Amino acid sequence: MRRWRRPRSLFGQLALLHVAIALAAALTLPVAVAALLHRVARHYQHEVLDQQAQRVAARLHGERGDAARTLAGVDLLAGGLSLTIVDAQRHVLAARGPARPAIVAAAPLARRARMVRRGRVAAISAPAGGRWIIVSQDGAAPEVVTDDIITTFLKRFVLMLLPFVMLGPLVAAWLTRRMTRRMRTASEIAAAIGPRTLDRRLPRDTLPAEIEPLAAATNAALDRLEQAFAAQAAFAADVAHELRTPLATIRLRADAIADPATRTALRGEVDRAARVIAQLLSLADLERPIDTEAAPVDLAALAEQVVADRAPAVLAAGLAIELMVEDARHVPGHGAALALALENLVDNAMRHGRDATRLTVQAGPGARLGVADDGAAIPPERLGRMRERFWKGEARSGGSGLGLSIVARVAAAHGGALALEAGDGGRGLRAWLILEDARHA
Repeated sequence: MRRWRRPRSLFGQLALLHVAIALAAALTLPVAVAALLHRVARHYQHEVLDQQAQRVAARLHGERGDAARTLAGVDLLAGGLSLTIVDAQRHVLAARGPARPAIVAAAPLARRARMVRRGRVAAISAPAGGRWIIVSQDGAAPEVVTDDIITTFLKRFVLMLLPFVMLGPLVAAWLTRRMTRRMRTASEIAAAIGPRTLDRRLPRDTLPAEIEPLAAATNAALDRLEQAFAAQAAFAADVAHELRTPLATIRLRADAIADPATRTALRGEVDRAARVIAQLLSLADLERPIDTEAAPVDLAALAEQVVADRAPAVLAAGLAIELMVEDARHVPGHGAALALALENLVDNAMRHGRDATRLTVQAGPGARLGVADDGAAIPPERLGRMRERFWKGEARSGGSGLGLSIVARVAAAHGGALALEAGDGGRGLRAWLILEDARHA
């Protein structure tokens, strides 16, 4: 048997609470009101019986003890009354109204007035100079309207209570839904906050007072996080700019070296360091949100420019390079970062494509940029590791190991992804910079 569990949502818990309160009110209020009304009715009945007994006692004293004449001249204060005068042996000396021997037998003959009840009949027994006056009333008698009034009132009270019992939980649920909707809106805002949307904050004036401290603390944490991201991006940019001048100086010194082999090797290392610095600058630039109002990037033109820039190095490595354009789109984004990502794909294919003879740079279809080589097949376990930062594999020449990780970062900054798959016929590698989620111009 499955154990019942209370709802986890705030709306469910509040709705369940209001329903429970409404049901409890519907059950307890009629009972409490009925008990109160019956108590009031009995008090009223006691007063009527007591007053009637006092009037009979006063008249009995005036009639000099003649019980029959006393009862004959008494005005009844309410309907359904029965008057009986008995002696100490409970002999009926005089009676008026319905005979109620059970009440006469049960009435206490005490020194002061006492109440007694038998079913629907209530009676009071009051002493009067060695005799006792028993005044009784049957609540079921047609002349008695007190119980009828109580019954009618209770029925109408229940009918009047039903709309409140039904509408109460509905109104409470509606108010709770409004409150939770505001909290859900704040949750959606919080879920949309990321590295590129750190300027967003949770609303402060629309949340319940109990949630306000949490929203304030979250906003304060986002402020600190935004400052840390900005400081990190500024630090990377500052370091890259500071390193450019020393590298330029080293290159000038390298050009003056007489030994061609040493000069070439030193130039290669300087160029590699300069390329890493350029990558750092482009990554720092990615921290800025994409300006969708700026001119979109032409992926076909970008691919053509990258092929032109990297062709000398590719040809020097003994490879051929070609460009294919197939319905390429314009996308909003950072043109320099996209060019850097495509250059990294070309360099990665050039360095890691074993037995490759040709590289193919492709723009399109759609918002895609890709590079493929016709080298040897790549094992699946290597495909999984190629996205890792600083992993180099079996490269033809030195590299920083940042190429594909930077491409993946550029793709993520544009709302896309990096996809790696086997090339045509299972040979080589085809790497795609997919920007399908970017908003097209």
